[in-house]
Amino acid sequence: MRSFVDLGLFLSAIAVGIGTFLPVLGGIRATEIPLASLRDGFDGDDLSTLAGTDLPIHLSLATPLAAAAVLLLLAALFDSIPTGWAGAILGAAVVVVLAVRVQQSFGDYIRDNHSTVLTNQNGFVLLVSGTVVALLCSLISVRRPAAQPEA
Repeated sequence: MRSFVDLGLFLSAIAVGIGTFLPVLGGIRATEIPLASLRDGFDGDDLSTLAGTDLPIHLSLATPLAAAAVLLLLAALFDSIPTGWAGAILGAAVVVVLAVRVQQSFGDYIRDNHSTVLTNQNGFVLLVSGTVVALLCSLISVRRPAAQPEA
């Protein structure tokens, strides 16, 4: 891969890694959101029901996000296109499923209270921007393979 693709993957790995531990929506961190809620959906009308109580880290949403960040970092360090694709797709899938599930359960609440709910979402912004940059870098690496040295 080209060096700017590796740099882009490295920066996206940092963005996804930091975004994993920052508030995603309404002051709730990804470490507080149960991973099973992505599959089953969220219950309740208020965003406070989004967070689980005393949730171990391996059962939280932070696990696949941290795995995506590690895969992107490994892709940047070892110049691996498949690992970059795996990290980008994993991160994008988790972010999209989270956004769809939150919209299904709390869409009306977010529209009514958008001035307070959407003020502290730095983690979500970093997750989305990191996965978009990783997807773009993965597309560039497939479109333009690295030049072969001449003998």
